Amino acid sequence: MDDGAVDDRDAFLRMAREFPVRTGIYSFGLPVFGLLQLINGYVHDGALLYVGLFAVAAVALSVVLTRYHVAVYRRKRVTR
Repeated sequence: MDDGAVDDRDAFLRMAREFPVRTGIYSFGLPVFGLLQLINGYVHDGALLYVGLFAVAAVALSVVLTRYHVAVYRRKRVTR
């Protein structure tokens, strides 16, 4: 396994312990919201293509936000 991936995983876990609510919102909240929107669209006969694209965008945004916040967290730990 790549050492960079291990470092990112370790930094993510440390960040999650230090800031659990913030980490939960942008790492897990957005994908859950996208899933709930898919369920809502299915139940109410919505345009599943658009709802699906929204869910994919929510997951992609979650990944980008998580990687960004892990990088900021690692940088702050280095500069302390």
